[in-house]
Amino acid sequence: MKIKLIYITLFLLSLSNLQAQVEEAGVKKADQLYNGYEYLKARDIYLKVANRGYVSAYLYKKLGDSYFKTAEYKEAVKWYEKLFKLGVDPEPEYYFRYAQCLKASGRREEGDKYLQKYYSLVDDKFRNNTIRKKSYILYDNDIPLEYSSYKIDSLSINTEFSDFAPVILKDKLIFASAGYHPVGYKKKWQNGQPYFDLYEAKINAPNDVSGVRPLPGDINTEYHESSATFTPDGKTMYFSRNSFKPGEKGSNLSKLKIYRAEKINGEWKTVEELPFNSENFTYTHPALSPDGKRLYFSSDMPGSFGSSDIWYVEIYEDNSYSYPQNLGPKVNTTERENFPYISKDNKLYFASDGQLGYGGLDIFVADIDKNGMIGDILNLGKPINSPQDDFSFTIDTKHNYGYFASSRNNAKMRDNIYVFYKSNEIKKGDAKDLFSKMKDSIKVAIPKQESIVKGKDLGKLLDLKPIYFEYGHYDIGPRAAIELEKVIAVLRKYPDVKLEIRSHTDSRSSAAFNMKLSQKRADATRQYLIDSGIDPSRITAKGYGETQLVNRCKDGVKCTEMEHRQNRRSEFIIIQEEKK
Repeated sequence: MKIKLIYITLFLLSLSNLQAQVEEAGVKKADQLYNGYEYLKARDIYLKVANRGYVSAYLYKKLGDSYFKTAEYKEAVKWYEKLFKLGVDPEPEYYFRYAQCLKASGRREEGDKYLQKYYSLVDDKFRNNTIRKKSYILYDNDIPLEYSSYKIDSLSINTEFSDFAPVILKDKLIFASAGYHPVGYKKKWQNGQPYFDLYEAKINAPNDVSGVRPLPGDINTEYHESSATFTPDGKTMYFSRNSFKPGEKGSNLSKLKIYRAEKINGEWKTVEELPFNSENFTYTHPALSPDGKRLYFSSDMPGSFGSSDIWYVEIYEDNSYSYPQNLGPKVNTTERENFPYISKDNKLYFASDGQLGYGGLDIFVADIDKNGMIGDILNLGKPINSPQDDFSFTIDTKHNYGYFASSRNNAKMRDNIYVFYKSNEIKKGDAKDLFSKMKDSIKVAIPKQESIVKGKDLGKLLDLKPIYFEYGHYDIGPRAAIELEKVIAVLRKYPDVKLEIRSHTDSRSSAAFNMKLSQKRADATRQYLIDSGIDPSRITAKGYGETQLVNRCKDGVKCTEMEHRQNRRSEFIIIQEEKK
């Protein structure tokens, strides 16, 4: 009897070992698919293994990663959650990925906890993390106000598949899409979508784009093309493309590379691969500087800090290129930086999930000086950024509108193109309408009458968020309008109170220009109050230019954009108290 029991035990153990070997073989096969960017096929196998009860930290990592790579953040949460419940101590990037997925799923406080843990684990020597050390998560009021006053709309050209990488070329919008293939097209890649091609459409108005057609010439192939950028004369284009690896069958796509093409008789011809591409690494998302002499791009080539970094090459007169240079640790992080874009006013816009953001990819901006040095990195804020992926930004700086792509409002997490309008293009009164729901919910703690004393700043009594202005502008954006509603509430409560609005600039530009600009800002603030029903006789407005700086940033002193912004402000000085 005892011998029989031993045999049964050995038999069951052998079955268990055999089952474990089968599961491990399944994971190995899935790994091969995953490493070939076949995330969906790999995921199917990982799921089958998991559903049979196989438990391992490695399996949960790969399942979470397979969803993370396809931007399905809510699904990724489930598997990262299982990973951390095992009580293991995974690599630092899993704290980061879990935090990003939690934020994208609306669980911001939990995401904050894991983000703090991630930052405590990673090497701090290559990052400028002053903001990060103060706050590990962005909330609405933390967003730089210059970049928060946008109105956005989806475009009618969006399809059921992904549409992204918009770029403005005169009166046309060039973009990548998987949704405009002819009827009967069946070729699909690893995420179940058709391959991307490049298209052009007519911009009738910023939010009216029509007449989509494939980019003419030799650009589109049966595989991926995307992310175009153009020289100032519009005659040369750089773009991304891939193909199958030579001599291989199946789904082994080659790495993305950057190509160059010339416009000849209205069509794009003479396509050639750039010489610094490599078969072993990805080179994609090209973007030219305004003068066409520097080409920025994203790559995972050696020397990168993270999954992908932003790099650049100099373009010489003979169309040769310098050796690629990494843009540095101020921009690049341990995670993904991609989709660079350089505006005509020499600002770098790029997407990152390693900089401080809402979840997924966010869009950031930084000034580039004449020596190519990068200024402070600022998050564009809502409504441009969301908890989902937001990327591939382009802007017409002359007419103050532009486009970007986002996976928001899409159950399948596929990307769509959105148009945005800057606040100084919003018609008079629209700023109020845009944030009317928010204003209806404003709760103002109106100060007691005895505290409304001549000489005091009403803004400080109300604890107003600063009425900041964008550099060189004087329009009242929606965020500023919210704060002004609080001033209006006090003026309505105390009809005898009179104010002097004092507006200030930073020290950049000439003193004469700044004095005129500050007066325009004071007048714009006063006019907003008057338009809201306040008697004009109760409000005076005076501009002080750069004469009353609140910090060290006078002429000749090098300061950050954040420090300069502190000087671009308005104050509300009480010049007459309420009668008793």
